[in-house]
Formats: sequence, structure tokens, C-alpha cells
Amino acid sequence: MSIRPSRLPPPEAHRHGEAVDVVFETIRQGIVSGRFAPGQRLVIRDLAEEIPYSRSTFREALRRLAAERLVSLVPNRGAAVQRLTPREMADLFEIRELLEGQAARRAAERIGQSGHRKRFVAMWDKVRRGAPDSRPGFIERNQLFHGTIVELSGNSRLPEMLDQLQIPILMFQWRTHMTPREIARSQAEHQIIARAILEGRPGEAEAAMRRHVRRAKLRSSLETGASRTPPRTRALSSRDKATRVPSTRSESRRAQRTARSRRS
Repeated sequence: MSIRPSRLPPPEAHRHGEAVDVVFETIRQGIVSGRFAPGQRLVIRDLAEEIPYSRSTFREALRRLAAERLVSLVPNRGAAVQRLTPREMADLFEIRELLEGQAARRAAERIGQSGHRKRFVAMWDKVRRGAPDSRPGFIERNQLFHGTIVELSGNSRLPEMLDQLQIPILMFQWRTHMTPREIARSQAEHQIIARAILEGRPGEAEAAMRRHVRRAKLRSSLETGASRTPPRTRALSSRDKATRVPSTRSESRRAQRTARSRRS
């Protein structure tokens, strides 16, 4: 298990609250990026070899992670990364569709306000200039795109709410295979949303965003249902390859027929 904290306070600043913050954020980033897989146990002894803090600091950080439903705490067994069922994942996408659709509508309504258009254009220039076949880059640009729209909606509670919903979806994105074609399709949908917002068309912006999230939900259900690979039980490294799973129901059925013919 190898983890690298994003920041370590100097020794004189190792107050308990700061230490908990560091451990919490380090493990959280490990979960979001896929370094810790769903269902994987988080053993304090192993974690402490990489992050030199006390057991009490880890216990408090894990309690905070459990409060955010990123880990589950099992009596006498310790902590494990939360694992969502396909139904729970679908429910998250359903809520995200409603909230992000509303955020896109509000962003389009407010695009003429001071600084909003300039900020959105700067974000969009950065998003569309990214390498089209880079999955890590796309995931980061995707977060920037959706996050900017949510912030421009003007609702102070939406960023926090959607951040919580986004974490398990990010975990899914890092674990699954995304082809250049899928990345290009998502980027094309971003362009439709961006145009509607910049042209101040709230209804079209909301409808385009909801279609975009709905398609992601469908892909999630197909990937989750088709994959029979058990969850990883070790930390992920940068050299880990995403396991290829059937991307459509017809492809899944073809794979099953091939397996039966081989057995016969």
C-alpha cells in the first residue's frame, strides 16, 4: 500500500486538528482517484507506514470519512472503502441529473452578470484544448466544466451537495475503461451545453445537461452489470490497467455465447 499525502505540516505545526485534516484528505484523494478500491480494507498499521501520524489521528480521520459515506466502519474489523450497489449508483445519477440540470439552467440565466461570461469562456477554452485521448486529463477537465457551471448557478449549497454525489461517480470513472470515442462524445455534449449557456438559453441548457448525465447513468449501469471481475483488494498504482468489460448488452451476450461454445 503506497500513499502520498498532498501536504505535510512542518513538525512544529503537528497539532491534532491539522494532522486529522491531512490524513483525511490524503485517504479521501486515494479513494477518489482509485488508489483504494471499493471494498478494500484500510488498515491503520499499513497506512501509518506511509503517513507518520498516531492511531488516534487515523481513527478520527476514518470517522470523518465514514460520516461522508466514503468508508464503512465494521466493529472488530476496522474500516473499508464504501462499495455502492448498482441501484445506489443509479440513484446518485438520478439526483445529479436533477441538480445539474437546474445548475445549467441557472448558469444560462445568469451568464450576463458581471464576470460570468468571461469566467465561463476561460474555462471552456481550457476544457476544449485538452488532449482528446487522455482519460486522466479528461476526468480533470470534466470536473472543471461541471464545477464551473454549478458555481455560476449562484446557489451556495449546490457545490457542496454535488461534490458529495460526485465522489462515487469519480471512483467509477477512474476504475472503468473510457475509449477515445466515448471521450469525444462526452466532449461534444459539453459543447452543446456550453453553447446554450453562453447564448442565454436556460431551457436548452437544462435539457442538454440532463441528457448528458442520463447517458452517463446508462453507461454506468451497463458497465456495472456486465463486469464480473471482483473488486480489487489492493492499492492501485499508476501502472494498473483498467479491466475491459463489455460496453453494451449485445456485446455482453456475444461474450456469453462465445464462452458456451468453447465449453461445448
